[in-house]
Amino acid sequence: MTALLRYQAAILARSHRWILPLIVYGLLVAVGGEGSTPLAEGLDWSAAMLVPVTALLTRSVLTAEPDAARAVVAAAAGPGRAQLAALAAALCGGAVLGLAGAAFEVVASKSVATGAAAGGGELGGGELGKLTAAAAHPGVLAAGLAIAVVCVLVGSAAGALCNPPLLRHPGVSLLSTLAVVVLALVSGVSPAAAALKDTGPEANQAALSLPHWPGVVPFVTAAALLAVTWTASMLVAARRDRHPSPT
Repeated sequence: MTALLRYQAAILARSHRWILPLIVYGLLVAVGGEGSTPLAEGLDWSAAMLVPVTALLTRSVLTAEPDAARAVVAAAAGPGRAQLAALAAALCGGAVLGLAGAAFEVVASKSVATGAAAGGGELGGGELGKLTAAAAHPGVLAAGLAIAVVCVLVGSAAGALCNPPLLRHPGVSLLSTLAVVVLALVSGVSPAAAALKDTGPEANQAALSLPHWPGVVPFVTAAALLAVTWTASMLVAARRDRHPSPT
């Protein structure tokens, strides 16, 4: 699997299909991080943007490999394992983007010490002060990363569900991916929306500097969705390899 993961990562890198997800995520995170946003809120925003970006990155990985190369890899390692490696490579890419987004929010958002302090009126200490404050309040960062994990899992599940080999028509798969991503962010039954839901008092600005944990249910639901969609994608990939469609 390690060799397959390296292979899928190399295919993605050489195809340059990672550029669009990277630019989209950078722009979305930059729009949300305006300096006056509390750290907890900024982490929630960067985590939410991982849903569409991870789905897009999954689509990029699943469509980057040429058909001839895919057939050779499937024959050598098995179509199921090859598909699993492609999905896992995209998931790892989403995780890397999530860590980068969290790091950006730490230095770009309002210092976590501002909301914790009485009055909370000024930004303090520049980037070094924000890093120190984040280290002094690890729960806020840990909670933000936990929400990011849920969003990455949901984005990966959406990408696996709406792209080859489950949906092979380019237009249908792209539109389906966008529709599922929107539902994942706004639907009340979505684990990503449940993880992002703010349970703190809306009028209490200091609550935005407290850890906002996603809970166990979103984790379990997101993991279950990931397992179901990945398994379906692997099974269809193996079936397609055994019974190729006529050309």
